[in-house]
Amino acid sequence: MKGIWQSTSIQMKMMYFLLLLIASFVLFYLIGLVGLLVGGVPNMLDLSDGNTISVLKWMQACSAIGLFIVPPLLFAYFTNHKLGMNSVNRHQLLLAIAFMLLTIPFINGLAVWNENLHLPSFLASLESWMRQAEAEAMRMTKAFLVMDTPLDLMVNILIIAVIPALGEELLFRGVIQKLFLKWNRKVHLSVWLTAFVFSAVHLQFLGFFPRLILGAALGYMLVWSGSLWLPIIAHFTNNAFAVVVTYFIGFDKVNPSMESMGSEGGGIVLISGLGGLLLLYIMKEMSVKKKL
Repeated sequence: MKGIWQSTSIQMKMMYFLLLLIASFVLFYLIGLVGLLVGGVPNMLDLSDGNTISVLKWMQACSAIGLFIVPPLLFAYFTNHKLGMNSVNRHQLLLAIAFMLLTIPFINGLAVWNENLHLPSFLASLESWMRQAEAEAMRMTKAFLVMDTPLDLMVNILIIAVIPALGEELLFRGVIQKLFLKWNRKVHLSVWLTAFVFSAVHLQFLGFFPRLILGAALGYMLVWSGSLWLPIIAHFTNNAFAVVVTYFIGFDKVNPSMESMGSEGGGIVLISGLGGLLLLYIMKEMSVKKKL
């Protein structure tokens, strides 16, 4: 079975990968439902109920594993596809972590700008739906980030940082970006196409552009380092930082301060963005010197 799809065309590999995505997601969603039925079904609309949140976290973990982690691993097995799990240069690793932390003000400023964008009047109903969906997603996020004990913190780091960082990078950078590159032979086009898909799949349209930029940065990290571990650890840093800060400070204090940083701290946002570009440039130059 190993390598059974190796000699197929790039188009067929894309189709097989799509089928793997669908089958794996459905299977793990059903596994999540079985766990839900065994543990009992709480009132799923009551986000103040700890049992409801626990069930939702279980369902999210199962869905994420089935959608993001299992399909890339199976695809790599059946096609002998190289995911890029190579050793990473520690200097590039430190730069990637620094990039994710340094660009927080810039990404937040971009998010504030994104939220203030409006669709044309004839798409007013669509915009209203998008904003309602975003508000519901924020309500869910706030409920997830209620952490009273160190165990709550560790569970959230697993669900919000570890699984998404590993899974999303396996899926988007490990498979999709590499398939795009084999298909069109253009590095920049592949990076940005993947970043577009990465942002669109989250279905959080008011955060589309910040996620697009982060997705592109993660894509270039893979290109320049040759190791998928670099974007995985960078992605983990971004998500884990938000979880840890929220644990120690609280969501209601973190969120307003981040919004004010994006809307009022123009100088900080500019320095953050330029600093991020500088770090990416250094990472690229390190990659060039490594090849020489």
